[in-house]
Amino acid sequence: MHVIIAGGGIGGLALARGLRRADVEVTVLERDTDLRRTGGYSLHLQAEALDGLRELLAPEAVEQLYAVSQGAWNQRGFAIRDHRGRLIAVDRSVSAEDSLDVDRVTLRLLLADTLDDALRRGARVTGYEREDGGDTGTGRGGGRVAALLDDGSRVVGDVLVAADGVGSAIATRLAGGPTSAPIGLVGLAGRTPEGAVAPAGRAMLGNRSTLAVGPGGSGLYVGHHAPLDQAAVRSFTGPPPLGVEPSYVWGVILLDWAGTAALRSVRGADLVAAAEDELARRHWGGELLDVVRRADPGTTSSFRFHAAPRYAAGLAVWPAGEVTALGDAVHAMPPTGGRGASTAIQDAHVLHRELLAARDGHKTVPMAVHDYQRAMRPYAAAAVAESLQPVGWIRASAKPLGAAVARAGLPAAAAVAWAVRSARHRQGG
Repeated sequence: MHVIIAGGGIGGLALARGLRRADVEVTVLERDTDLRRTGGYSLHLQAEALDGLRELLAPEAVEQLYAVSQGAWNQRGFAIRDHRGRLIAVDRSVSAEDSLDVDRVTLRLLLADTLDDALRRGARVTGYEREDGGDTGTGRGGGRVAALLDDGSRVVGDVLVAADGVGSAIATRLAGGPTSAPIGLVGLAGRTPEGAVAPAGRAMLGNRSTLAVGPGGSGLYVGHHAPLDQAAVRSFTGPPPLGVEPSYVWGVILLDWAGTAALRSVRGADLVAAAEDELARRHWGGELLDVVRRADPGTTSSFRFHAAPRYAAGLAVWPAGEVTALGDAVHAMPPTGGRGASTAIQDAHVLHRELLAARDGHKTVPMAVHDYQRAMRPYAAAAVAESLQPVGWIRASAKPLGAAVARAGLPAAAAVAWAVRSARHRQGG
């Protein structure tokens, strides 16, 4: 069996590592030439993702993951604050044994380690076709499939997995249209050295993650990034991808409308100034605003939030065949729920088991893909729905009543309800 994976993000690389460990031939086609160039910083991996990685990765790689993880969130709780920094609640429902935090770049480099020539960088997939020229979208199965690259070349295998994120050409063709849509929010992100933050800000934020909601359709996430274990990092990459100094990673969330649409193309010092201005105009202040103001301009990025339909019946609507999708290509979700990476890894884990069953002759490839898609739909739909919950608060804060509540620093009911629901979900309730 030869599995082609279009996309070298977290889910695609996790699947590739698992297949290589099981001696399955795999080719990862990744458009980036430098895996350090990736959006986002902090990822929260929940129990189901960690269980999957323990099966997909060799034990020494799992040890490396824990060595470079950021455990403070689990040890000290998740703070929920208002736009002035006033504490509303702390969710301490998840223990260090249940989950961990890790920055996206480090995890991506760790997963890519040992793939060697199976990972083809600078390879952009534009579509697919059956080797004999037929249409794999019919779901008949049983044939070979070719991934088509933008340089005119093709890579032929037995299975093609779209793991190339929102806007995937493969998933779009499979579904007969886009698999996700913009949800009306734009994100601005950056990194601020801990030493650049005033003592009052460091005392308030500590080593835990913080989520704050403010008026005018605005929100802010701040997470603490501790220095990495240098010996662990050097075991799979060169210089530390995000430096050796402690820092705060942050993401501003704003309503995506005429006044903020242009921010999606802003970078550097202009983005820092724009983020500060947008928050200040919405009455943000104090230590939270100071974290954004003091960001390193070279770390900034902006992006638009997308989401798939939140109901299971709307995910992977195509018939099962030799082509399928995982991660954001099939169930995009905003980062507001912290579920995207975990769900992509869970996809990789489930699909890995199904493909091995097909490899070993226990089922056909189309049946393996069918069983993966059937298992994926319920948990992915739940993750999308959970991730969209904070989006509702941000939208509500743009309305007159919601804005008044946010300015008064009283988003507690929504925040606590979210924390309780999240705790129940994590505990299986």
